[in-house]
Amino acid sequence: MRTFFIVTLLVLTFDFLLSSIFLKKTEIWQNDQWQNKYYRIKSDIYHHDLMPNIDVVEGWGGKLKRQIITNSIGFRDSDQKNINKSSDKKRILLIGDSFIEGSGYDYDYTIAGMLSNKLGSEYEILNSAVESYSPSIYFKKIQYYISLGYKFDQALIFLDLSDIYDELFIKFDENENIIAETPKSKISLERKIKNRVYSLGKILRDNTITFRFLYLISDKTEIFKNYIKLKIKASKFLDKTFLKTTKDDAMYYRMLHVDRGFWTYNDEKYLEVQKGKEQSEKYLKKLFKLLDNNNINSHLIVYPWPAQIQFGDTKHVIYWKKFSEINNINFLSLYDVFNKKNKREAIFDNFIYGDIHWNKNGTIKIFNEIVKKIDF
Repeated sequence: MRTFFIVTLLVLTFDFLLSSIFLKKTEIWQNDQWQNKYYRIKSDIYHHDLMPNIDVVEGWGGKLKRQIITNSIGFRDSDQKNINKSSDKKRILLIGDSFIEGSGYDYDYTIAGMLSNKLGSEYEILNSAVESYSPSIYFKKIQYYISLGYKFDQALIFLDLSDIYDELFIKFDENENIIAETPKSKISLERKIKNRVYSLGKILRDNTITFRFLYLISDKTEIFKNYIKLKIKASKFLDKTFLKTTKDDAMYYRMLHVDRGFWTYNDEKYLEVQKGKEQSEKYLKKLFKLLDNNNINSHLIVYPWPAQIQFGDTKHVIYWKKFSEINNINFLSLYDVFNKKNKREAIFDNFIYGDIHWNKNGTIKIFNEIVKKIDF
């Protein structure tokens, strides 16, 4: 037993040194699906954020890669510039989730990047969006920067389909502060043990060839199993045999069946997110009142996922259009941007393959509609 322990320790030590000297310097090692996203940080004020002044390459969806650069206040930007509290330029603030942060693409192919290039040097575009944001975070983040003295002339609030669902999982303390992390005293012993085992496995995976190889085999096996399951579901959905169901069919099915968007066309799911709708309303009211009190011109903007193009959706648009009318908010629906007789073709043309986020073509169409409908 002692010999086995010593041999194992020596092998892992040699493996660790070999990995550190050679493999960890390669692009394959640095930019796979297990990338250390140290730059995505917790916030005690508005849950989570991007670290200021970073310049990293991040993988997206297993195939795409994007360069993420942030400025001095942690907003995604074209370069690591310093952001002053006020500017002699017209300053436009954007906030939303992963769609507006810019999924899968470099800054120039995000809404913020396109606005910056279109409007020119007389404007300053500030993109405060971060993946998995939702209305309570929108309010808390913008409130925080306004309280610090940052000045904005215009704000575009992008409300995603998943925001209502995400609000169900945002927790607050007795003073309505967002809780970014469960206190250690409230974590169960079982969860603590699982966290320790996961952390150890992650260390071994990220620092040794042996464990990385084992994880890769496990990961590829799981991907294959999930693809077979997906293909079976797609064959039933499209009324095809398994053998005649293509990869495109499977990806099409996956793009249409993301559970966080079901509430927009499923009456049962709509009732399940009632608390999320109420919480979203509460914080959007606070947000637009805050913007109005600070003379910041603003718009609430909604847009579809692939499923809403395929199945149709009135709940998301009608709900927030009515909310905007009652609260005197400028409202813009982008649901007609991807209108096309062949819905499947429209989905593949405008969204990342197998994903719900816009591709370059889709982002350009969304951007063109925004600059056509909103006065900058």
